[in-house]
Amino acid sequence: MTQLEPIYLETLARCAPERLVRKTLRPGLPRNVVAVGKCAGALLDGVAAAHQIDHAFAAIPDGYRLPTVPADLAIGGHPDYTAASFEAGRRLIEFVDSHADILFLISGGGSACVELPLNPPFTAVDLAEVNAKLLASGIPIGEINIVRKHLSAIKGGRLAARVRGRSVTLVYSDVSSGNLQDVASGPTIADRSTSLEAAAILERVGGCDRVVAALRQEKRAAGVAGASSPEIILVADNGTLTSTAASIIHEHALVPVEWRGQIEDDVETAAAALAVRAANLRRGEVLVAGGEPTVVRQGSGKGGRCSELAVRFVLRAAAGGPRDVAALFGSSDGLDGSSGVAGVAIDRVPAQLDRASIERDLGESNSIAAAMRLGRTIMIPPAGNNLRDLFLLARS
Repeated sequence: MTQLEPIYLETLARCAPERLVRKTLRPGLPRNVVAVGKCAGALLDGVAAAHQIDHAFAAIPDGYRLPTVPADLAIGGHPDYTAASFEAGRRLIEFVDSHADILFLISGGGSACVELPLNPPFTAVDLAEVNAKLLASGIPIGEINIVRKHLSAIKGGRLAARVRGRSVTLVYSDVSSGNLQDVASGPTIADRSTSLEAAAILERVGGCDRVVAALRQEKRAAGVAGASSPEIILVADNGTLTSTAASIIHEHALVPVEWRGQIEDDVETAAAALAVRAANLRRGEVLVAGGEPTVVRQGSGKGGRCSELAVRFVLRAAAGGPRDVAALFGSSDGLDGSSGVAGVAIDRVPAQLDRASIERDLGESNSIAAAMRLGRTIMIPPAGNNLRDLFLLARS
């Protein structure tokens, strides 16, 4: 059997944010640092190892790695906005307003852990309710962020607009390649969408009539003119994750077959496409893919993108594809949604499936229960990465 799990774990190790961020540093960067998101602690430690820091502020979702270097810390919520998220937003604004030149370290998860409403006309209650509906809707993250930016005093470049001196941003990206304005909803990158676009998106989601009406009345762009930082540097993204995996596969004397682009379809479409590609693999080849398929919450069960994709892949492969397929569906941060695991490994497509039971679990958003019956769960300490998901498939 092709050993996919060691490839996955080595990929995570090589893509650690503290390791990659040091490669982007150069002389003369600002010495006041703001780090935001799931990887804020690791990024701050990586910068501090090679760059002098005078003052630092870090806003991190509850439960994620804290920096070991001195910093003013604010712990916010994730994925839902909490009272702590709004307190973190207030303290972030105070830090930015009291310093001139700032180096921003931005990573995914920053949208929820730090926030302030654009007030008037919006309130913290508005933002929390809208965010919860957006997350449950299954719409793409880009559309979610368009709405978020029009309600926020921080997102869509509004944070960078407050910087009195030089602003430099290093981005460790958990979004589609080239869409850095979506990482943490782009606090330092101005967005040119309009409030009417945001209203149309929110109207499709439903249940937010007062906010929709306010957006239609505003008729403004999300970002602030001139707010886009002239210095935006990519640290890593999902392409970094998949290309690193491909290099490791080659080191294992196997042949990497790289998926073109990122998988961002709904989870059922993604599973079907992966099953087709798996059927065409030759022995010794490993398909490498990445991205984030969209999943719509349908119940109160436990699961995540990787566990649901694993289950749906098995259903598709068992319906006519080869059974001698090994597959691994793994998160880059070591935690797949609410599943409690990092990912799922399938050593071989089972010959017999209890489809009724599987469909019942999927209908209740309880994909981890089905995944545990079909394959092996992967449990690791939090990886500290946030580069979307990694998918590996091979003929076993």
